[in-house]
Amino acid sequence: MNPIHDSFSFLIESLFQLYMLLVLLRFLFQLTRVNFRNPIVTPIVKLTQLPLAWLRRFVPGLFGVDLSAIVLFIFLGMVKLFLLALIAGGMVSPLGAAIWSVAKLLDMSFWIFIIAIFMQAILSWFMPQQGNPITVLLNDLTNPVLRPIRNLLPAMSGMDFSPIVALIALNFLQRLLISPLFYAAAQLM
Repeated sequence: MNPIHDSFSFLIESLFQLYMLLVLLRFLFQLTRVNFRNPIVTPIVKLTQLPLAWLRRFVPGLFGVDLSAIVLFIFLGMVKLFLLALIAGGMVSPLGAAIWSVAKLLDMSFWIFIIAIFMQAILSWFMPQQGNPITVLLNDLTNPVLRPIRNLLPAMSGMDFSPIVALIALNFLQRLLISPLFYAAAQLM
């Protein structure tokens, strides 16, 4: 690949990946009922508000789940793949691109929870205060994952092992679910 194509591919990959991350965070924040007044959450809400507000006119929610964020994420993933294929001089199957986008959504979701749980565990050693916006955000985001584990496996001798169990379970599920989807997408593209 020549340097111009490589540069544009990098730019498209970076910009789309960043905005897809913001859309996914917004979706996960709504799903886990994170406080939208948190100073860390507010910029993400503002940056994603316009396209999501427009999409909500056509894509209704379902059982409190904002489907417009999922539709926007999948659309962005497909556009990214089409643009990268266009730069490379190839074509992409729409079905393959859609499956790849769904796999990417799930993969990024797992990684967000894995990183959030890991950060929460590390920060609990150094910043145990509950009023910090980062701590509050991480607690709000990871509580739905950690709470069921904590109910089954309470703290022993003051040690909370739920993050370790959650990290192992998330990694297992990620490997079990995501790889077949990426493989299917690659076969269709």
